[in-house]
Amino acid sequence: MIKISAFLNLVRWKNLALIIYIQIVLKYVFFNAFKVPTQLNTVQFSVLIAAIVFITMAGYIINDIFDLKSDQINKPHKVIVDKHFSTIVAKKFYLFCNVLGIILGVAISLNVQQPSLTFIFLSTSLLLYFYSKNLKSKPLIGNLIVSFLIVLSILTLAIFDLKSLQITFPFTVILTLCLFAFFLNLAREIIKDIEDINGDYKLNMNTLPILLGSKRARYIAAFLCALPLGLLLFLVINFNESHLFTKSYLVVFVILPLLFVILKLLKVTSKKSLNNISVLLKIIMFLGISSLIIFSLNK
Repeated sequence: MIKISAFLNLVRWKNLALIIYIQIVLKYVFFNAFKVPTQLNTVQFSVLIAAIVFITMAGYIINDIFDLKSDQINKPHKVIVDKHFSTIVAKKFYLFCNVLGIILGVAISLNVQQPSLTFIFLSTSLLLYFYSKNLKSKPLIGNLIVSFLIVLSILTLAIFDLKSLQITFPFTVILTLCLFAFFLNLAREIIKDIEDINGDYKLNMNTLPILLGSKRARYIAAFLCALPLGLLLFLVINFNESHLFTKSYLVVFVILPLLFVILKLLKVTSKKSLNNISVLLKIIMFLGISSLIIFSLNK
């Protein structure tokens, strides 16, 4: 049981669950509610999600392998590689998840008769590897890559499932969700870099907090949180009266918590407080995605 728990933590099962949740909400709630023409059946959808999940799992594993020395300094109590699993075993996990994810991605691409889409899975796999090996230590570049890949996991469903990618209302909602996810994840990545600044500095990494200082990095993270906040305020103001419940939900469960995070980021300094903010941003992400359910039911 300890090994299973350690493996689930290694592959960030909570993040994987959030990815699956996003896809299910879009496919079976939002698309159905707005009668969006789709082309994937349940089996094809499951294969697509499995491909995304396995490649993401591989990305988390290889990241922990390359981050071992840094994690031993920054968060020794959370180290999994070399504690619960040897590096060799972790690399075998990585290869298995990566190869399986790519095979499933190629299979679904061929099944929908769009072999060119295999590029999505191959390029994502390579990008995750080089991110963990080299790019993570580059100021902002690594943060941007991770945030982009989160967005790509959402767009991949639209690319495979929607019969048309024209700028219609449903596709606009997906793009809005992508922007929301991108900026919140970018802010989270910067906050995590601030938390890890001591270990990263000792290993001669050049993350944004090391380059600009923790205070400036916090201000940048606060600004990034303000961007989706402004977007949500615009949506709430422009929603018609029939979406009153959706507006109320967004204000109470997304906008106000985001405003709280921004204010906290301007003055917080302790590592524990930063970690709490990072967790809160993940919760806000979940609540923001859940607003699609309310919006669909209240359309």
